[in-house]
Amino acid sequence: MAATDLENQTQAQSGESPETKEASPSKTATQTPEERKAAALMALVTGKRHMLVQDIPAAVSSLGEACELLSAEFGETAPECAEAYFYYGKALLEMARLEAGVLGNGLDGDGESEKSEEPEDDDEDEEESPESGEGEAAEPEAEKGAEGAEKTETDSVEGDKKEGEDAAAQEAEDEDDPSNLQLAWEMLELAKMVFTEQLEGSQKASLTDELKATVEKKLCETFLTLGEVSLENENYVQAVEDLNLCLDRQKASLPSDSRNIAETLYQLGVALGFHMKYEEAVASLEAAIAVLDSRIKNLKEKTESPDEAKKNDAFYTREKEIAEIESLIPEIKEKITDTNEMKDESIKKVAELKEQIGFGSSSSSSGAGSSTSTAKPIATISFKRKKEEDNTSDNKKVKNSENGEPSSS
Repeated sequence: MAATDLENQTQAQSGESPETKEASPSKTATQTPEERKAAALMALVTGKRHMLVQDIPAAVSSLGEACELLSAEFGETAPECAEAYFYYGKALLEMARLEAGVLGNGLDGDGESEKSEEPEDDDEDEEESPESGEGEAAEPEAEKGAEGAEKTETDSVEGDKKEGEDAAAQEAEDEDDPSNLQLAWEMLELAKMVFTEQLEGSQKASLTDELKATVEKKLCETFLTLGEVSLENENYVQAVEDLNLCLDRQKASLPSDSRNIAETLYQLGVALGFHMKYEEAVASLEAAIAVLDSRIKNLKEKTESPDEAKKNDAFYTREKEIAEIESLIPEIKEKITDTNEMKDESIKKVAELKEQIGFGSSSSSSGAGSSTSTAKPIATISFKRKKEEDNTSDNKKVKNSENGEPSSS
């Protein structure tokens, strides 16, 4: 993805047109490299702050600007851009979820608004209904009304045609503009590529142990977020693949009681459930509970592994984390129950489908004089039909001979 594409995406998210930006003088043209780097880092920090307080539209705007500035300054695949790509992709995912929620609420509200408007229409009809005794005066008005109706109909046809053209143009424009989910996937794939190159490329030997651990953690988070994007897109095969890659890397680099491993196991269980692999889904969810139980045990014994997410929390206590984990476990158990119910429902539907197929074969067989209730292979059915036709022919011969008619033999 080129720097110009990032610029256009940022403008699209913030509602700013490219023409407007080109018309105004660019500030970056007069800035020194140090000033451009500082502006890019400020946009990144601002975007992360917006994410923290759940101001997603502002986060999308700031992080898009950070990606644009950093890619223009360092190059599209530079390590300096990876973090901005990751957070921009994550913000776009949250924006897509917000839009989906707003759309769902809007669709739910349409029915209620239509119902509330119906009584008003009835009242207007009652108020506008003509009184008796005005029939003679209404005849000239009826002629004028007919002429007006023809004109209105013509205007309506022209208006519908124009609306159709506008809708087609808008649809074509929407097809050209990728969705927020698509943009999120593209940015996260770009972040994954850059992080992987840092860890496995030609410069991997220059990484310190601390920096390597940081990049590895970011790469795992990228795989996890890519899995969430695929879940939103209902691409469950890709979600399972990304989450398994994330889990393998986490198990190799993190302690066994890490809550990050538990989170990935939970997301993997959800993805496997939607992918109709119910036994594997339950096993993954139960493994998540086992990791959390191990974490609680280690916290009580004060032998837990350090949690980087809690390192800067001034109000952190072991008791608080134990209570937090204990509140999560019932939710996972509830998800296991839901998954088992999905499995039972799926088995029930398959059984009903088999019963319908078996019933259809049974009825067709009984129509041909068969008493078999199970479906037969094609070869058996063909052979049986031929045999039944021979039996039918013999029966006809016997019947004709009984009636005194000469047989053809």
